[in-house]
Amino acid sequence: MKKGKVYNSKLNKSRDKDTDVEVIRLNHKEGNTVRPYFTQPLFSNDGAYLLTASDRTGSWQLYNLEIKTGKMTQLTEESDLSPLTACLDGQKMKAYYWQDRSLKSVDLSNLKIEEIYQVPQGFQPSILSLSSDGKYLDFSYSEKLNLSTVSGRIYSGMEETFYQHPTSVVMRVDTEEKSARAIWGERNWISHVITSPVDSDIIVFCHEGPWHLVQRLWVVNAVTHQVHPLLEQQKHFERAGHEIFTAKGRVVAQYGKRSQLEEDWNNADLFIKPDGSCKEKFSYPGPKPMHVQVSSDEKYGVGDGAYLNQDFKAGDKYMSLIKYEAGQAKMKLLCRHDNSWESQISHPHPVFTPDDQNVVFNSDREGNVNIYLAPADW
Repeated sequence: MKKGKVYNSKLNKSRDKDTDVEVIRLNHKEGNTVRPYFTQPLFSNDGAYLLTASDRTGSWQLYNLEIKTGKMTQLTEESDLSPLTACLDGQKMKAYYWQDRSLKSVDLSNLKIEEIYQVPQGFQPSILSLSSDGKYLDFSYSEKLNLSTVSGRIYSGMEETFYQHPTSVVMRVDTEEKSARAIWGERNWISHVITSPVDSDIIVFCHEGPWHLVQRLWVVNAVTHQVHPLLEQQKHFERAGHEIFTAKGRVVAQYGKRSQLEEDWNNADLFIKPDGSCKEKFSYPGPKPMHVQVSSDEKYGVGDGAYLNQDFKAGDKYMSLIKYEAGQAKMKLLCRHDNSWESQISHPHPVFTPDDQNVVFNSDREGNVNIYLAPADW
């Protein structure tokens, strides 16, 4: 369990039976190994390394994965480490993560760990977002609640949490000065926080809950504390979520609209600048992927679903490549992910590599959760 230990594994290569694309498992099948959530930076700037989390030693720890070899170096030796919330400064090669309520950093060159900040007692922190220059970490914390509807089924307590209106605060930590500032707060459940890659003072946060019941997307200026809705939704008839920033500074959200409560959703990916300008909508022919990431030029996407048309019923088992063209999100099959969808850590959460040439995703297709790579060739 000691940090610094190196685990060597042979890359496992196979051909997808439907598309003949080569799919590579990047890690050895020991325990669960995941790439954290798809909204935060996880690659080194040159794309050679990927920050991962694994419970191969019996507890969740962070690892530095060398993509070409599958070699994994253990970075932490902690208890109560949150596996999906970490991020990586790909220039300084420093990882940031939550250990219970403590925000910590680990230097990948010497494995030195520092504690930077602590969330107040009685609150729980969200996924971390890092500014493009590595100076700021943005996140939220929300009140821990007593819930009566949590059953073990994923998201079973979501509606109750939403209706309890937990106190939440959006925070900014200066990684150099190790100082913290409150940017915004309210008695609504705030979860995901993302920082603009082109203007670090622009932060998008979301009101968590069922997408059709919340006004989800909000923008706050870290200097002025001014807040405005990014996209105004009509309750019950519009929904948006899984928001990300593109490299160009636009927000992409998965969007749905319907005219009657009993109707199916008309789904699209919506691109919009934080000030509400440059809005574009790209419609799907049927159901949307669960999660979408976008290439640096905004021309292509990747999704962990591939509903090519209304009659294609097995779309939840496939990765798709998406081409944004003439108002349409045009999909083609990339490969099967065959994920069970039974746990948050197993969700594919696909991302492009820094050069946009490959896609990395999670799957429990072989039992435990592993990380896979496939070429992003439209």
